[in-house]
Amino acid sequence: MNYKLIDSLIGILSGACMAFITCQTVPHDWNMFSVMLLGMVIGMVLHLVLMFMLVPFFGAFEVMVPLHIIGMVVGMASGMMATMNISIYWITLAGGGTGWIVAVSVQHSNKKLVSRVS
Repeated sequence: MNYKLIDSLIGILSGACMAFITCQTVPHDWNMFSVMLLGMVIGMVLHLVLMFMLVPFFGAFEVMVPLHIIGMVVGMASGMMATMNISIYWITLAGGGTGWIVAVSVQHSNKKLVSRVS
């Protein structure tokens, strides 16, 4: 039960962290397509950093799959939202929400896969 809570917290915190850092680093005067690609790259770099920190404690599959999805989606979305002059508070909140949705979705799909194999 504790791992389900920790996985959700990792998703929320990593999504919020990725959104905040992406929003702070992308230039706000570029067009959306360029910032989307740059945000994806920033999200994937942050994914690698967080992966190396969290995998020894929580396991590779439980960390790598959600962080990869969160890094791509949140990086692209927060980069595009930064060009639309949305408040950094709302961008960070959206990143955390997206991270939570991805973490819960991966948990749900893992439960379905385990029940099919058993």
